[in-house]
Amino acid sequence: MKWLPQNELLAHPKVRAFITHGGSNGVYEGICHAVPMLMFPLFGDQGENVHRMVARGVAVKLGIYDVTTESLLAGLNAIIHDKSYKENIVRLSEIHLDRPVPPLDLAVFWTEFVIRHKGAEHLRVAAHDLKLDSVP
Repeated sequence: MKWLPQNELLAHPKVRAFITHGGSNGVYEGICHAVPMLMFPLFGDQGENVHRMVARGVAVKLGIYDVTTESLLAGLNAIIHDKSYKENIVRLSEIHLDRPVPPLDLAVFWTEFVIRHKGAEHLRVAAHDLKLDSVP
C-alpha cells in the first residue's frame, strides 16, 4: 500500500512494537498509544528524540547503516518479550495523557471564546503591529 493511517494502526490493541525513524509526530503517536519503539534515526531532531526514548526505557535504537537481520530481530524480541518496555511506555503515556481538560473540549472552548469576544483582540500578540518597512 502507498499509505497507511499510522495513528489508527498504533491504536489497535494487538500492536506490540512500532518501527520508526524517530520523528516528533511518530514519537508522540507511539507515546499516546503506549507502543514501545524500535527506532532508526536518520537526520534532524530524530537522533535526539531516539536518545530520549531509549533513556526512558521505551525504545531500542538501531543504526540505519549497520542494521542486520539479527540486530533487527534482537531489537524486536527485546521490545516484545522484555515487559519493562511496555511498562515504561504505559507509564509515559499515562503522564502524557493526564490533562485537566480533554484536547477537543479545550479547542471548542477557545474557538467559542474567540467568537464570544469578537476576535479576542486583547489576546493578539503585539508583534503583529510591528512595522517591517522601518527595518533596513
